[in-house]
Amino acid sequence: MTEIELNGKITELLKNSEEEFRCKRYTGRRYRRRKGREKSDRLLAIIQNVRYGPHRGYVDWGFEGRTLLHTGKYIKYPKNSKCQKWLKRVSGKKVQTYPYLPQKGNGYRKVFDYWWTLY
Repeated sequence: MTEIELNGKITELLKNSEEEFRCKRYTGRRYRRRKGREKSDRLLAIIQNVRYGPHRGYVDWGFEGRTLLHTGKYIKYPKNSKCQKWLKRVSGKKVQTYPYLPQKGNGYRKVFDYWWTLY
């Protein structure tokens, strides 16, 4: 056999082995794990590389002296709390008293997004 024929057979074997290991079920545990891993990788990339958006979650961090430490691999999502309700109420009152907004309508709600003050 020539080298070209051997390379052809090797590529056929590799294609067959890739097809065997491909996940064909869309309901099994392996599929859910793979999709969960892909989702967490995608979200971590969004959180760490792109500008932060709280509705997408955040990665826990802290400082040791002046060194930034990322303490978690897990993505945390903002929880519903009294603090969020309080921030929304206070920010709404401040924006409503702003003198240069129209007096009628609910346009004041579009001026300030209280989520950005959470983190």
